[in-house]
Amino acid sequence: MHEFLVELVAKIVPWTEAVGIVIVMWGAAEGIIKLLGRFRSLLDSAVPLIPISRIRLAIGEKIALGLDFFLAGDIIQTIIIPSWESLAILGGIVIIRTIIAFFLNRDIKEFAEK
Repeated sequence: MHEFLVELVAKIVPWTEAVGIVIVMWGAAEGIIKLLGRFRSLLDSAVPLIPISRIRLAIGEKIALGLDFFLAGDIIQTIIIPSWESLAILGGIVIIRTIIAFFLNRDIKEFAEK
C-alpha cells in the first residue's frame, strides 16, 4: 500500500505544483496586460487610467493562490515520503511562504479597500 501511495504522490505533486506555476504565470500575464493598458491610457486620454494598485492587486492575488498550490504539493510529498531532510526543507519553505503570503495578503486587503 505504501508503494502505491509513493507512486501516486510522485504523479500528483508535479501536477499540483504545475497548477501553482500556471496561476502565477496567469497573474504575471494579467499584470503585463493591465500595465500595457495603463501605458495606452497615458497616451490616449479617451481610455480610462488603470490604477497601479489594481495591477498589483491582480498580480498579488494570483501569486498568493499559486503559493498555496506549491505549499500543498510540498506538504503532500512530505507526509507520504517523510525524512528529516524533507521535513527541514518543508519547514523552511513554510516559513518563507508564510511570510510572503502574510505581506501579499496585507497588500491585497489594503488595495482592495482603496
